[in-house]
Amino acid sequence: MLALICDALAGRDRGAPERWRQLVRSAAVAPDEMVVDSLAAPGYNIFPDVAFPGDFSRDLDVATQLEMLRDLPPDALQIELDSITDGRPPPHWQPAMKDPRRWLRGFADLIEQAWSAMQPEWQQTRALFDREVERIAVAGARGALDVVLNDLHAECTFREGALSVPDYGPDEFSIGSRGLVLIPMLAGPDALIVRLDGPAAVWIGYSPPHLTVPRPKDTEEQLQFLFGDARATILASVDQPMSMGVLARRIKCHPSVITYHCKRLESAGLVTRRRDGREIYVHLTKRGTALLDLFTS
Repeated sequence: MLALICDALAGRDRGAPERWRQLVRSAAVAPDEMVVDSLAAPGYNIFPDVAFPGDFSRDLDVATQLEMLRDLPPDALQIELDSITDGRPPPHWQPAMKDPRRWLRGFADLIEQAWSAMQPEWQQTRALFDREVERIAVAGARGALDVVLNDLHAECTFREGALSVPDYGPDEFSIGSRGLVLIPMLAGPDALIVRLDGPAAVWIGYSPPHLTVPRPKDTEEQLQFLFGDARATILASVDQPMSMGVLARRIKCHPSVITYHCKRLESAGLVTRRRDGREIYVHLTKRGTALLDLFTS
């Protein structure tokens, strides 16, 4: 709900459908301006972990999380904000430092209102989120989880064991022995919420792609399940080198779209592009060939 609230009320456009924005706006009855203002700062924005109560290893319902949020001691918010800002909270968080009880209650009320509006939408898409969990499981079983990480967001890249994410500070974090939790969100495609410094796990909230792809059958459909239509067709087509122009005609996409998808596949180490005269040809890498073999075996 946080991503939708930021999109609908705080002016942080993350591409949510206008219908969802209208639902959240209509449900948010007189939201506390202090809470909304704390979410509306442009660019990278901090957010306290105490506002996400509960253990991410358990599937807690919204009512339980709201109860936990309202039961938090006010000084928990102050202590965390002081810690993550080195005692210098930015202006849009200073009112929360002065009246943390009001912020916690206002935030809980806002989450509850947004959920009341979006719960029917969630129920309609629940099966698709279950499918996303299955997609991640397939990627893990196929040894392709890094491909999923490389495609969590248009500005995410995963290369040589390092994940770069947008809208975050310049710090570097090592996962080490901690777990990695991927949390699909009911949100616009540009939404991304990350917690990289948790003691037990790193978690990433993202808007899952390709949720309406059918269950996999043949090789190309299995690839569609993992990568989406365009990239699956590219991978299935370039078992022999193929020019970008031919790919564009085969997929019936604009050449710039083909270039975008090839760049993403290239970042994942699955294809390379080489110029031959006036044409650019796409080749499978050894990694791409091995991945294709996994789906054809």
